[in-house]
Amino acid sequence: MTAARRTAADRRAQLVEIGLELLPTTPVPDLTIDEVARRAGISRSLLFHYFATKADYIHAVTTAAADLLCDHVLQGAGAQAGMLDRFVGWVETYRDSYVAFVRGAVGGDPAVADVYTRARERLVDGTLATVGLPDDPRHRQLVRSWFAFTEDLVIGWTADPTMTREEVLALATEVLARITTR
Repeated sequence: MTAARRTAADRRAQLVEIGLELLPTTPVPDLTIDEVARRAGISRSLLFHYFATKADYIHAVTTAAADLLCDHVLQGAGAQAGMLDRFVGWVETYRDSYVAFVRGAVGGDPAVADVYTRARERLVDGTLATVGLPDDPRHRQLVRSWFAFTEDLVIGWTADPTMTREEVLALATEVLARITTR
């Protein structure tokens, strides 16, 4: 009996899932098509049937990862502390991949920069809504700036924890409160 063939959508989803499984231990730039194809049990050339280029594959994986990040951080109608705690937990768990994602965006990879910008805007939207701030240009810019500060704080803290997790959460919360009050 022959196994049923996967649909193109199923195969693409499988390949993206393999990329997501690799991300906790493999930064985005280090993902190799050969390893993904090997894990999927297909040839390298067949992978390129589903994704025209490695850049297309990386874009699909980073988009899926960014969606998972946003869904995780923004889940439910939790308070700001819950969102912030979930973000810190995400960076703790996926630090190397998250840093590679941020550096890819900052380093000029247009596809990664686009995915990063869209993810950051979703997080800004969620923060504005959760904190109860108006969605106007001033508050969007303040929350974007706060997010950049918080992201850098958390990335640095996960590399060199000079304060407790609770202190990191309290500092980020205090900074947002200070910069968004007149």
